[in-house]
Amino acid sequence: MPAAFGGFAGSPPVIDFHTHLQRGIAAGDLIRLMDESGVARLVLMPLYYGDGGGAVNDGEGSDQQALDYARRHPERLVPFCGMQRSELNRPEAWSMSADARRILAETDSKLASGAFFGLGELMLRFYPYTNRFGIRAVSDMDHPVFSPLMRHFADLSAKHRAPMVVHAEAEPHVAAGMRRLLEAHPEAVVVWSHNCGRSSAAAIAEMMARHRNLHADLGGMVYSGPQVEHYGVYYPRRTPWMHLVVDAAGIVADDMKPVFERFADRFVIGTDIAHARVYARYAGHWPRWRSFFGQLSAATAEAIAWRNADRLIRG
Repeated sequence: MPAAFGGFAGSPPVIDFHTHLQRGIAAGDLIRLMDESGVARLVLMPLYYGDGGGAVNDGEGSDQQALDYARRHPERLVPFCGMQRSELNRPEAWSMSADARRILAETDSKLASGAFFGLGELMLRFYPYTNRFGIRAVSDMDHPVFSPLMRHFADLSAKHRAPMVVHAEAEPHVAAGMRRLLEAHPEAVVVWSHNCGRSSAAAIAEMMARHRNLHADLGGMVYSGPQVEHYGVYYPRRTPWMHLVVDAAGIVADDMKPVFERFADRFVIGTDIAHARVYARYAGHWPRWRSFFGQLSAATAEAIAWRNADRLIRG
């Protein structure tokens, strides 16, 4: 990690592994926000969704935009192939529709070029929401995990040693599908978002012990307390299978801390900024992350803050 990105006093430098790219955010603004926050590198997962049908996404990003930004700032911005596409929110995609085959072929080509470093976020089980910023995500997604398309994406991940980021709330049928996928594709590099879909500490420990190819990103999982609209709380709906990482004061859960220490090489972090207008609040996300790092051993904090992300990006 370059010395210029030493983080803040008492905390390690960071790589923001889980965030999104939209048409309405400029490359220079991203770099300025990163500099203000002590962020060394930022993974860009384009959000292709546009507004319409009741949805307000601030999206319309693209892989080409991510590539252009990364070419301007190659040491700071990391382009992933964006998977949040309307074509993949159609049931037929998961059994290999023409659109799905096209996206798969394009992704294979982009990863083979060496210009892209991963793919995501693949949206499988996702809850709709409306937040106070006027953003509306209206699709209640429940796509099959162990499906022909996901198996092909897993093959691409293995072929290119490229991390694939998956959003799948860990309801029982979803968790069962993820276990089948991990078992069938042990060479795939799977990053299960939001602490493995907000799984319990016991479930995460069991899966990580069994599957060396499983990683978890903590996108949004340290933001808690009143009026929080993020995955660090029971948002946008509460289920019996949903478990949090920190309490309202930002204190790491007693059962999660030993999991972080035991599997320190499997976790990455992310702000999960998903909409252009929300980037105005980017710097405000980092005090809770610095508090989170301060509750872990120094070696574990450093691994989760940047070392793991750096290794995954480098393949």
